[in-house]
Amino acid sequence: MYPLLATVLLTGGRKSEVFGLEVDDVSLAHGKLYFRPNEWRRMKTRGSERSVPLWPQLEEILRAYLMDREASGGIEGSLLFTSSRGTEEAMLNDVRKALDRMAKRAGFKAGEIRLHGLRHTYTAARIQTCDRGRPVSLYTVSRELGHRSTDMIEDRYGHLHDRTEEGCTEVVEFRIEPHKERLKERLEALAAVVAEESKAK
Repeated sequence: MYPLLATVLLTGGRKSEVFGLEVDDVSLAHGKLYFRPNEWRRMKTRGSERSVPLWPQLEEILRAYLMDREASGGIEGSLLFTSSRGTEEAMLNDVRKALDRMAKRAGFKAGEIRLHGLRHTYTAARIQTCDRGRPVSLYTVSRELGHRSTDMIEDRYGHLHDRTEEGCTEVVEFRIEPHKERLKERLEALAAVVAEESKAK
């Protein structure tokens, strides 16, 4: 689930788009991740076919994930993330139960964490980044999300873009280290849960 969630959170991809990614859609060499139609699923609209930046944090996660898969017997099939049900390669369909289990461990209620919410998180973060030293354009963000116009981005996230200053970060990433003090109690509670699970094993 970790590389799957990282991919949603660091690309803003729709659930079906991420579930249908193939290994070849990840280009470590070019620093891109491609959303394009394939035999597993179609795209929502013609404008949904696109490439998005493979941000350094996601590149790090997916590189390790692909290496682990290869080391454990090769990369069988073409899907980047596969369903564990059955013996045939199959596309994931629903991860809500897994998300609820993870949410509970982290102190959230069932249903509070959903993949579409991570798409919103990416959008909010991306619209506050810079592109070559200046605030990223709304067109760039809307294209990365698979929208054909900037209308939705302007309506829902325009206020975030308006307060972006020159000199802001050029990458999207979600690292816990800068927020450790603010999240201290939640992290301690999570550590206690993990410790109890380890004892039970």
